[in-house]
Amino acid sequence: IRESLQVVRSRDPRIHRMPFLDAGHKLGSKKEGGALGAMEVICSSMAKTLQTALHLPDWLQGNYMAVRYEDLVVEPIKTLRQVYGFVNLAVSPEMEKFALNMTSGPGYSSKPFVVYQQIKQVEEYCHQPMALLGYERVSSPEEVKDLSRTLLRKPRL
Repeated sequence: IRESLQVVRSRDPRIHRMPFLDAGHKLGSKKEGGALGAMEVICSSMAKTLQTALHLPDWLQGNYMAVRYEDLVVEPIKTLRQVYGFVNLAVSPEMEKFALNMTSGPGYSSKPFVVYQQIKQVEEYCHQPMALLGYERVSSPEEVKDLSRTLLRKPRL
């Protein structure tokens, strides 16, 4: 509920016209709000969830599966079958076709959406869950634009 309320509060249209952070912003300051506050709450919650996933309590053993969006996009059928198998369901041909269509259809743009400063801010807030999920941090705008290089590694989960 806390994350949802923070996201709803961040829907103020004025916030979307402003950069994520001002030049003097410090993480954890009380003056932050909107999208930044939502990002901090969501990433903090995700970090706690992933820490629990790393050290599963007995009642959660065999009842938890982490799935990254990128894994679904890179190997849609394999990932879909793993998820369905985890919940003891069979994947229908129609669902496989849907997954392929949703993950390999034409994109909206031929150019990647790159806003380096915002990427760095997300990485700053979300470095813990990103590390657990196997996302590498970027060090330059050029690195972000280099689509031949993957920023994914094997997740620690």
